Amino acid sequence: MSKEQPHYIGHRKRLKQRFDNEPSQLHDYELLELILGYAVPRRDTKPLAKNLLFRYKSFKEVLAAKPKDLAKIEGVGPGVITFLKIWREFWARTQQSSLTQKSFLNTPEKVVTLARSRLEFKDIEEFWVILVDNKNRLLTFEKMSKGTVDQAPVFPREIIAKALESRASGIILVHNHPGGDPEPSLQDRELTSKIKRVSQEMGIRILDHIIVADESHFSFQEYGYI
Repeated sequence: MSKEQPHYIGHRKRLKQRFDNEPSQLHDYELLELILGYAVPRRDTKPLAKNLLFRYKSFKEVLAAKPKDLAKIEGVGPGVITFLKIWREFWARTQQSSLTQKSFLNTPEKVVTLARSRLEFKDIEEFWVILVDNKNRLLTFEKMSKGTVDQAPVFPREIIAKALESRASGIILVHNHPGGDPEPSLQDRELTSKIKRVSQEMGIRILDHIIVADESHFSFQEYGYI
């Protein structure tokens, strides 16, 4: 005697057919339901999709959710958390893909886009550097440190060493403020001044220091701090 298929199998099949016919017609929770189906294929993901969007309001906020908070939600296990981390990394690399090595970083918007690609979803401070050549073409974008909610320790000598190793002519400093306010702290300003002094001694330009926070950002160069 054959087992009766779980009800969600047929539902998911019909949902996929609707997606194939016209993806834009699916509700947000239905699209998330399909995505979650690849993380937990043997479960009805509709209730979980609705619950996540009720709590976090948008796909972006779901991706930004802290694993420890997600783990408290019924139906979210290690598989779902890992799956969402994979999507977050996919999103970051998609955002970065328009700026390949040797791309010209000739507008603040390009720099902010690159900064957001890595820092938009972080809930602790991270300090990154963008290294460019003498024509302001991208050489590398690397993390220098990560810390706490309001501080990421970084040492000027490590940044200069990285620039020399990459044969960079210019540096753009980048970090995030998870609290949502991009305004630089006194410590941010002092650190920037110190890095600028050390880099000038080595013949390396400090082009900007970008702080990203939620939907806003602060540019030291735009405000005359550099």
